[in-house]
Amino acid sequence: MVQVRVHENKQPAAAESAVESNQVRDAAGRLITLRELDPVQESRLTVAVGAEMAMNVMYMNMYAFPVAAVAEIDDDEYPVPQNPKQIEGVLAILGKGGLKAVTSWLREKSKEEEDEATETAAKN
Repeated sequence: MVQVRVHENKQPAAAESAVESNQVRDAAGRLITLRELDPVQESRLTVAVGAEMAMNVMYMNMYAFPVAAVAEIDDDEYPVPQNPKQIEGVLAILGKGGLKAVTSWLREKSKEEEDEATETAAKN
């Protein structure tokens, strides 16, 4: 009888630490590349989800905008969603771990921008 041994092939430590400022790793180790939405993309996303869902601030901030910020997951490209089904599709791919990583990154970026604005205002 033939014996089969499976060895998990880990990425080298250097590759794991090579994360750019617009990237984040989730709990599963996936590399998620993020984009900053411009005003046109934000407005199209708002139209894409529909008037009722667009008024739901929690849905927009916790799901729609984070999903729209995902440009790539492990080199698989994702466009800005054009409808609710596309948002749900990317949410399913991200899962809780991926969504948590993306929202944490977005909060940190927002905090950095807020701190920078405060610093600039203090100088003036």
